[in-house]
Amino acid sequence: MIAERLRLLRCERKISKRELVSSLPINYSTYANYESGFREPNSDVLQLIARHFDVSVDYILGASDNRKKADDVAVLNEHEHEHIQQYRRLDVHGREMVDMVLQKQIERVNLLIMERRSGDGQDTRIELPVYQQRDTVGLGCYIGDDVCNQFELMRFMSTAVSQKADFCVLVEGDSMEPKIFDNDIVFVKAMPRIEPDNIGLFMYEGEPYCKRLRVDYKNGSIYLESLNKAVSPMLIAKPEKLRTIGLVIGIAERSEDIR
Repeated sequence: MIAERLRLLRCERKISKRELVSSLPINYSTYANYESGFREPNSDVLQLIARHFDVSVDYILGASDNRKKADDVAVLNEHEHEHIQQYRRLDVHGREMVDMVLQKQIERVNLLIMERRSGDGQDTRIELPVYQQRDTVGLGCYIGDDVCNQFELMRFMSTAVSQKADFCVLVEGDSMEPKIFDNDIVFVKAMPRIEPDNIGLFMYEGEPYCKRLRVDYKNGSIYLESLNKAVSPMLIAKPEKLRTIGLVIGIAERSEDIR
């Protein structure tokens, strides 16, 4: 429910995830994992996001369909009430000017917060190999093969998720929307098998796939399933040809966000 509500609120404002996080002290990959359901925000982050969207925390949690509590306005002090009244008296141009200055100041404060977090002398970045999905045949090195050279080293924010990853893959196509989008970079934990109902990286008859593993125990069938309802599940007719490369454990920055 949290992921659905966050996606709804963002889409209502017609902004991208990158545009949203520019106004919050949250990095792109962390928020992308919230919206995709890989992770859930803690109470402090929930309150931060709720304030940004001007809704209640209960609404984001799905505990209520009321976007605002009756006493939300009561938390404003007299000075804040005065600013709101003055803002409402402005014309369109005046409001646009105030909004522009406010946005710039929010970005400045958020940048200072991020600099303080990274200014403790610790390395807040981690370097990982990133493969194109079509080149993942070279990922065999993680489970015993020798060939492993079709990748690019990139640096990501060091988080609990990125530290568990063995490599990353740039996913191609829209078959895993709305959780994973075209050109999203996913963190992958290398392992020779994963539990059903998890999203993983697979090779089947020489082709790479980022899909959810499904097992029909009743008839003994195995499927690689897309999250996009417009894409039909893929029946694995030759299970001996299916090779699991790893478990998708989170979403990193999109390729254009890497610095």
